[in-house]
Amino acid sequence: MEALLCLKHHLTVSDPIGLLPSWKNDSMQFCSWSGVTCSKQQSSRVVALDLESLSLHGQIPPYIGNLTFLKRIHLPNNQLHSQIPAKLDQLNRLRYLNLSSNNFISGRIPESLSSCFGLQVIDLSSNSLSGSIPEGLGSLSNLSVLRISGNYLTGNIPISLGSSSSLVSVILNNNSLTGPIPLLLANSWSLKVLGLRNNNLSGELPPSLSKSTSLQMLVLAENNFVGSIPVLSNIDSPLQYLILQLNDLTGTIPSTLGNFTSLLWLTFGGNSFHGSIPMSIGKIANLQVLDMTNNGLSGTVPASIYNMSALTHLGMGMNNLTGEILANIGYNLPRIVNSIMARNKFTGQIPILLVNTTNLQIINLGDNAFHGNIPLFGTLSNLIELDFQKLRNNSTCARCD
Repeated sequence: MEALLCLKHHLTVSDPIGLLPSWKNDSMQFCSWSGVTCSKQQSSRVVALDLESLSLHGQIPPYIGNLTFLKRIHLPNNQLHSQIPAKLDQLNRLRYLNLSSNNFISGRIPESLSSCFGLQVIDLSSNSLSGSIPEGLGSLSNLSVLRISGNYLTGNIPISLGSSSSLVSVILNNNSLTGPIPLLLANSWSLKVLGLRNNNLSGELPPSLSKSTSLQMLVLAENNFVGSIPVLSNIDSPLQYLILQLNDLTGTIPSTLGNFTSLLWLTFGGNSFHGSIPMSIGKIANLQVLDMTNNGLSGTVPASIYNMSALTHLGMGMNNLTGEILANIGYNLPRIVNSIMARNKFTGQIPILLVNTTNLQIINLGDNAFHGNIPLFGTLSNLIELDFQKLRNNSTCARCD
């Protein structure tokens, strides 16, 4: 009880009446205190603390290490500050640690956390942590989930990360991490989610990522990756999200992307790809988001792209694409919300059937070479952005009839 009272002493709440009224000095029934769970076998041993979204202020005291039977610490979405106590290493039964969305937890991730060998879930995202990720975290043999996104972390991803056969999810988005993707992580046969967005990572994409039989989400956007997309040979991949935009990738788009039939999102805008759009992409029947903007793609758009009935976002702007937009686009893309085709070399008429795409919110066709009348897009009730600026052919005009 003393360790719990010490924890209460270091925590305050914004509510003046207090949100932990049951935590009283004169109460020996601490197993009935709000957010406290005790062991069924040893009733005097605290095994879990669940204090989510209670507007808690203050810091986590080192005395929490005295609760040696703790298996679960769940304190997200509060306003805790200061550093993570190094004495968490005394909690050798700890399986789950969630201190996410506290914003003010700062300092380094303690190396001693690597001594909690039973840890399965670590979530420290959306805080103010700095320094590097301790190498020992990657060696935790039972680690399943590691989330440390939205901090100020620097240095390389631990080379040992990926050694756990239980690893399912690694999300390190929005930090300042550098270096390549570790080979163990890329080769992990159990990994389902890898999120590395918005860091300073570099090097080439490991070919093993394209051969994974477990990955469902691969988010590598907004880094400094170079080279080409590896040849994708896995036709049994469960990959649903492939997010590669805003890197320094080059080469052509591999036609084997069409083998990834489970894809829902495919984005590789803001790179330096060249060549044509593979026809095979149009065979991904359930694709919802396709973004290829701001590359050096050329040639005509395969007709199969205009027949992807599940598409909600089609981004092809800022390339060197040519030819006409298929006239039946309004029927074949019934769910389209965003259509970005500006700054290409498209010709012909703007398809009048676009007015049948009632979900359209953004249409950007400017800086092309269309001719003829502009359809009456004013009938689209959801439209919020309509851009035809810099049409290179002055024979295009708005319909007034």
